[in-house]
Amino acid sequence: VSLERQQEIAAVVRGYRKDGVTVPWFDLAYRFGLSQSDMEHIVALDDDRLQKRRKLSARVTQLADQAFDSQRGRCDWDSVIKKLDMPLMECLGWFDASLSSVPVRSLPKFVDWLPDDFPLLKEFVQQFPGTLTADDQQLVSAFMNVKQADCAMAYNMCIRPRMTTELFELTTSYREQGMPWKDIYQQIPVFASVQALPKVYSQFKAKESSGPKPATIHVRWTDAETARFHEIIRQHYLHGGIRNDEARLLHLVTLYDPRAIDWTTIAGDLGRAVNACKCKHWQLRKQREPKLAAEHADAVSHAVKKQYTHHQSVDWARVSESVGLSERECLEANQFGDGKARWIYDPDTFSWDMANRMTTFIETNYPRPLPVNYAAVSNYMWIEPDDCVKMASLLRGEMTWTEDAVAKVVELRNQGMMYKDIARQLLSIKFT
Repeated sequence: VSLERQQEIAAVVRGYRKDGVTVPWFDLAYRFGLSQSDMEHIVALDDDRLQKRRKLSARVTQLADQAFDSQRGRCDWDSVIKKLDMPLMECLGWFDASLSSVPVRSLPKFVDWLPDDFPLLKEFVQQFPGTLTADDQQLVSAFMNVKQADCAMAYNMCIRPRMTTELFELTTSYREQGMPWKDIYQQIPVFASVQALPKVYSQFKAKESSGPKPATIHVRWTDAETARFHEIIRQHYLHGGIRNDEARLLHLVTLYDPRAIDWTTIAGDLGRAVNACKCKHWQLRKQREPKLAAEHADAVSHAVKKQYTHHQSVDWARVSESVGLSERECLEANQFGDGKARWIYDPDTFSWDMANRMTTFIETNYPRPLPVNYAAVSNYMWIEPDDCVKMASLLRGEMTWTEDAVAKVVELRNQGMMYKDIARQLLSIKFT
């Protein structure tokens, strides 16, 4: 039995046990062609595999905490590598921030970073080819012990150095203290050279002192109008959870999804133009999203881990209530994923109930052209993210058409097979 098949069997059995239902061993024996004892053995082996993964993750995290350097604010990963005899990237992959006792540094401002952090960050990131993926960013965050958004900000400054108001004020304070340019460069090591720093500084200074910019005429929103704006949105927001009820999913609309808001009613109540209300809504959303991502990811992950550890399931309504976010925001912020099942396509066992459940969630929360957040989809389905992406691709009918695939369609069609049955046959065939 292949490893994927074993994991599928283990996931199905765990699903029955989690719901408190007696495992229908006879039906599963017919479905998988294995005896009950063989399947119980497979589940035990998979449980042992997951337990070993948890122990290794806890071990790496424990050693990382012990190797924490308080002066540098990050772990001495070299010592962890020596103790485990494991490559750096593998150690970072096993590190679990939710188990760590060391708080992740929040460095949203450039001046908060230590001078030696920038060369280290730049050198580490250069190991990744191309654009950083979400998994790559998580490794960078673990290595630097800095939140992902702050790491991205600092790295962008390293590869595209520019003078900002914050850096200008910092440089000016150093110059007023009599510090030479070479010493200032050591404190701000992002520009190409020592000679480039005074040049960029002078250009920014000249631009700022060139004269006042024309004032933009606009009417400011009062606090009362902003409060009223929130009140109207709440009135027109269709409240609904996302536990396991598809009917409620149809009514799930997040507070910051403009597709669910009656803008005409809002504009009429406030006495504002529709576009003005939309712009105000966009501003409020942009102010809220970075704060949620930075401040609540750890709290959401901790709440999810606590529920899953005790109940082997997650009640997202309770998570939402405990952290003060909407359920979709919790789904997008959660980083805990132990025990997620695999979802591998098999035409004989394929469940359209699961497929429809995932499709409904995606269409409701991420209607086109909004990009789909597959981390949220994975958390909602409690399925591995890669499997969710692959299954969504299959459900959209995406495949590479080859001569063999076209010939197969013609052959099956000549046999009188309907197109929907042909589609299912094609999904189970690998063409080269």
